[in-house]
Amino acid sequence: MRKTIMMIAAVVLTACGGQAGQQSPAKDAPQTVKGDSMAVPAPSTPLDSQAQPGAVRTMGKVVAARFADLSFETSLPIERVLVRNGQRVRRGQTLATLNQYKLQNAIEQQQRAIEQAQLQIEQAHLQMQDVIISQGYDPDQTSAIPDEVKHNADVKSGYALAKSQLATARTALAAAQHDLRNGTLTAPFDGVVADLTMQAHQLAQPGQTVCRVIDTDEMEVEFRVMEADLHQYQIGTGVSVIPVADHTNHYTATVNIINPIVDEQGAVTLRAKLSTAQGLFDGMNVEVIQN
Repeated sequence: MRKTIMMIAAVVLTACGGQAGQQSPAKDAPQTVKGDSMAVPAPSTPLDSQAQPGAVRTMGKVVAARFADLSFETSLPIERVLVRNGQRVRRGQTLATLNQYKLQNAIEQQQRAIEQAQLQIEQAHLQMQDVIISQGYDPDQTSAIPDEVKHNADVKSGYALAKSQLATARTALAAAQHDLRNGTLTAPFDGVVADLTMQAHQLAQPGQTVCRVIDTDEMEVEFRVMEADLHQYQIGTGVSVIPVADHTNHYTATVNIINPIVDEQGAVTLRAKLSTAQGLFDGMNVEVIQN
C-alpha cells in the first residue's frame, strides 16, 4: 500500500514538472487583438491595406458651385408656373409669370400721366411767356431776362410744377416697365429647377424664393481633411468620389479650392470640381478618396 502511494506521488510530480518546463510565447511575437469595430474618426481616416499607400478617405457633400434663387419683386398673384422640380431648362426660358393685366395696366396709367403732364407744360409755357411780357421783357430773348424774373414766371405760370410732374410720371413709367420685365422669371443659365415652392394663383411676396436653378455643369464636392493629412492635397490633386447611396458609381474630381483656415477640430475644408455630375444631386453625401 505504501509503495502504491509513493508511485502515485511520483507520477504527479513528473506531470507538474512537465508543465512548468513548457516555454511561454515570445514577447516579440505579433499578436492579433479582436474587439468591437470603432467609428471612423471625423473627418478622415487611412484606407485599408488594399488601397494606395498613404491615401486618405473622408466624407463630403456634393454642392452646386453656381446656382440662382429666383424671386419676384412685386406682390401680385402668380399667373403661371411653367416648370417642375428636376426639369432641365435653358438660359432665357420662362419659368413663371405674375398677373400681366395689372402690370400692363400700371404702364398704361403712367403713359397717360406723361401725356397729361406734357399738355400741362405746354399750357404753363404760354402763361409763363405772358408773365415775362407783363414784366417788360421779350420771352424770345431769354439771355436778357433776369434770373429772378424767370423764376417768378415759372412759379406763377405753373410751368415749374408741370415739369416736375412730367419727371415724376416718367420715373413711375420706368418703374412700371421694370415691374413688367421682372414679372416674368427666366432661367439665368442652363440648369435644373429645384426647390420650387410656389404655384399658380398664389400671392408672390417680394424677395420670396419661387425656385432655384442649379448649373449642373458646375458641381463640386466639399470635404474636410485633418491638418496632418493636408500635405497630401494641393490645387490639382485628383480624388475619387463615391455616392453613399450607390457604391457602384464612381466619379472623379480635382481639388480647386483649399480654405486656408484650420477649424476647432483641426480640419481644413477643401472643394473639388467634378468632371461630370450625372446622377448627383446638390447635398448628396459622398465618400472622397485621395488618388
